Formats: sequence, structure tokens, C-alpha cells
Amino acid sequence: MKANIKDDFSLLVAINESKKALNESSISIACLLDDVAVNQNTDINLVELQKDIEHIQDQITYLENNFKTIEGNYENK
Repeated sequence: MKANIKDDFSLLVAINESKKALNESSISIACLLDDVAVNQNTDINLVELQKDIEHIQDQITYLENNFKTIEGNYENK
């Protein structure tokens, strides 16, 4: 069955949002690594470190859920 324009648009939105989440995760990891390198393992704020790691995990979970949605939409066609 051919996907309709609504499905095509939904797919494009999901892909765009996934790219944004992936980019945000990449930036967060780069910042996190920079913080660790600059501090040379001294005076690392563990609360901020935990927040950064949780944010990265949230973005990865968002990506996983987006791909499950995309796969589910196209498996049912």
C-alpha cells in the first residue's frame, strides 16, 4: 500500500526531530568531554555531570522511540 502525504509528512517530521536529538546528544557529549579534560579530574561537579549524562540518555531514548514509531507506521502498511 502506498503511503499517503500525511504519512510522508509524519516521516519527515520524525526524521527531522531525530536529527535534532542526535545533534543535541553529540553536542552534550562534546561539552561533557571538554569539561572533564579541562578539569583534569579535579573539581568536577558531579551534579552537573549527572545532569549532562541524564540529558544525553533522554535524547537517546527519544531517538529510540522515534525509530520504533517510524518502524511501526511502515510495518502496518
